[in-house]
This record gives sequence, C-alpha cells and structure tokens, in this order.
Amino acid sequence: MRCILFGATGEVGGAVARALTKSDVCTHLTLLGRRAVAGFEDQAKVEQAVVDTDAADFEDVVAQTARGHDAAISCVGIGSGSLAMNEERLMAIEVGLVGKFARGCKAAGIQIFELLTAVGTSETRTTSRIMPVRVMSKKHKTVVDVGFAKLAIFKPGMIVGNAHTPRWATLFTALIPDAIGWGNIRQEDLAQAFVAHLAKRAPSQSTPVVSYENKGMKQLLRA
Repeated sequence: MRCILFGATGEVGGAVARALTKSDVCTHLTLLGRRAVAGFEDQAKVEQAVVDTDAADFEDVVAQTARGHDAAISCVGIGSGSLAMNEERLMAIEVGLVGKFARGCKAAGIQIFELLTAVGTSETRTTSRIMPVRVMSKKHKTVVDVGFAKLAIFKPGMIVGNAHTPRWATLFTALIPDAIGWGNIRQEDLAQAFVAHLAKRAPSQSTPVVSYENKGMKQLLRA
C-alpha cells in the first residue's frame, strides 16, 4: 500500500511515520510538509515532498503529489505551542490546511483516509463553547464532507509519551477507564493503531466512516 502522510513533523505524525516504515502494509511512504522530516534520510521506501503549504495552489499540489497512492493520513494536531494561537490561526491550520490536503487526496483518487482529531470531537460539536473542541470538530466535519469511501477517525485521550503531554497529568488520567475515552493511551500504541487499521480493517471496511477512541484503538491492536 502506497501511503502519503501530512504532519510527520509533529509528535504523533512522526510516530505514525516510523510505524509505517516498519510495517509490511506500507510499501512506499510520502511525507508531505513545509519542511523535511529528520531521521528518514536512509529509509528506502520514504520520499519527502517539501511544499509551500501557504501557497494558493496547495490543494492542487497535494493532488499531483498524492496521485498513485492508496491511502492518505493527516496527523496535523493541536500541540502545546498551538494552544497559544487564536481561533483564526487554528482554523487556518486545522481546518484550512487539513481540508485542502483531504480534498487534494480525493481529487488524486485516494479512497482511504485516516484523520487524527481528539476525544470529545464530532460533527455535532462544531459550535462547542470550548474553542479547541470547536475547531477540531470543524476539522472532523470538513474531512467527512469530502466523501472518502473509507474514512477512519482517531480520537485519542491523553497521549502518554508525547512531548506536549505533562507527565503529572497522566497520573490522574490513568484512573479514567478506556470506555470513557478521556484516559491514557501510549503514543506508540496510537501510531500502531493507524497502521493496524490499514492492515486489518480498511480492506473490509463497509461503512464510509469509522472512529476509534482509546478503547477501540487498543482492541484493534489486540485483534
């Protein structure tokens, strides 16, 4: 399976990229972003596509770059730095850029798309009073509206091992059951869940949209 990944410079995106390079399900990996990702220079199946994500023709560039790929993955997400951004800037990244990436991938003929959001987000929460939830939910709806044949949405709770996650916070969230969704998940398990979906579920996915919270991702890894 030929995969294209947007957001590999981030914590989760980098972990997903590493997991894909180690998996037989991914035969070729294109890392698309505004700068090259360190650590993949010697990976034979990795190609780096450095593009101007602010360019007016970014969506068209994505379509050209994504052509010939089987699956697309967006791991663009709100980290500790972006929490200081205002809503307009967050919308430009989370909804604007991710939306252009998704539409470009659809135009390229890609049928399988994986999206990173967060627990508590959904199409129905685009007017939430909590700004990050509101923005991430708009991203969720934007990608759903693109109309991929097979869309998988990953909604992790507290990500353990992520540089943006305070270690003290995970001591409290460790007490939250997986079924509630707001508890802990290891970053490496989250990354492996993206790969596991491609290998185990995407080939036989019968509904246009599936979503995974902590419990679902851990079950997927055990399947």
